Amino acid sequence: MELAHISNIPPIEIARFPSELSGEKGSNRADVGRVKIEAQNDVDAIKTWLARFVNTSSSYSNYRKEAERLLLWSIIECKKPISSLTHDDLQTYQRFLADPQPREQWLAKPGRKWPRFDPEWRPFVGPLSATSQRQSITILNTLFSWLVKIGYLASNPLK
Repeated sequence: MELAHISNIPPIEIARFPSELSGEKGSNRADVGRVKIEAQNDVDAIKTWLARFVNTSSSYSNYRKEAERLLLWSIIECKKPISSLTHDDLQTYQRFLADPQPREQWLAKPGRKWPRFDPEWRPFVGPLSATSQRQSITILNTLFSWLVKIGYLASNPLK
C-alpha cells in the first residue's frame, strides 16, 4: 500500500499496514514480559481497548473515531506506528485536527454521510472546533494511559 498519498483511507476494521508501520516494534513499546493483552501490533491493541466500550454504542463510536483518526494520521503523515509517536508528534497532530490537510485525502465530500467501507469515506467531515479538539485529545489520553497500564506502551506520549 502506498502511504504517501492514498485516496482510499481504510477504516480500522480493515486496515493492514506493513510490519515496520504496524507497531510490532514501536520505539515506545514496553518490555514483552509486562504486556497483559495478546495484541502484537497497534491495531490489535486499539481493538482490545475499544472492546471495553462495545456495550456503550456512543462511547464506542466516539472512541473508535478518535483512535482511528490518530492511527491513520500516524501511518500516513508521520510514517510511523502509534507506538512510536512522541509528545512532539502529538502536538503536530493537535494542529492537524484544526485543519486536516490535504483536504481531499482527509475530508469527506459534502452532502452526505458515506458508509465506513465506501471508497468515498474519510475520517473527517471538516476541521475540528476547539472543543472537539480537546475531546479528541482527552479520548486519546485515555487510550494511551490504558496502553501504559496494561503494559503495551512504556510511556504516555501525551503526558
